[in-house]
Amino acid sequence: MTTPDAPTTDPDAAAATPRHVRRMIVLMLANLALSAVFAGVILVFQEQLLDYRLAHLDLPAGTDLAAARETMRSSVWSRALPVALVALGYLWVIHGLRTGQRKAYRQVVLISVAVLLGSGLTLVQPVPWWLGAINVAKVLVALALLFLASRPQIRGWFAEGNRHHVADRHPS
Repeated sequence: MTTPDAPTTDPDAAAATPRHVRRMIVLMLANLALSAVFAGVILVFQEQLLDYRLAHLDLPAGTDLAAARETMRSSVWSRALPVALVALGYLWVIHGLRTGQRKAYRQVVLISVAVLLGSGLTLVQPVPWWLGAINVAKVLVALALLFLASRPQIRGWFAEGNRHHVADRHPS
C-alpha cells in the first residue's frame, strides 16, 4: 500500500507521451477539424462557390457556362471527398506519435509540407474570403506543426534509438 506522499512508480506515468508530442497531436486534430470544416462548407455552399468562381474567371465569349459549371462541380467534390480518407490516416499517424514511432514523426513532417503546399495553392485561386480564412488557419497550423517537429525535445523523442512501443509500456 502506498501513501499519498510516496512517489508513484506507475510504468505508464514514466512512459507517458511528452507534452510536446501531445501538442503535435492537438495540432494534427486541429488541422483535421479545419479540413472537415473546409469540406463541409464547400459541400453546403457549393452553388454559391461555383457562382463565385464563374464570376471571377476570364472566360472567352460564347463559353458554355453550364458545361463550365459542371466541370467546376467535379473539382468541388474532388476537394471534399478525400477528407474522410485523410481522417483515417491522421488517426493512424496520431497513434504512431503516441507510441513514439519515428515513421509517424516523418509522416507528420510530410503531411505538414503537403498541407502548406495545398493550402498555399488554394490561397492564390479565386475563392470567397471565408474559404481563404480556413486555408490561412490551415497554413498556420501546418507551420506550428513544422516548428514543433524541429524542436530538440521532439527529435529526441523520435530518435532512431528510442523505442516507445505500447508493448514496452505494459510489462507482462
